[in-house]
Amino acid sequence: MTIRPDPDAATAMQYLMWALEFIEKTGDRTAAHHTRLAVESTAQARHSVN
Repeated sequence: MTIRPDPDAATAMQYLMWALEFIEKTGDRTAAHHTRLAVESTAQARHSVN
């Protein structure tokens, strides 16, 4: 089975990582937590897409 990269998922991950970096600078722990959850969920979905 060949795993094909999903450009939309990669783009979403990049935006989430940039958002997380900014949110961590602001010190908003709740927003950072939710962003980390979104990163984890997107990473899991990215690996499960065929």
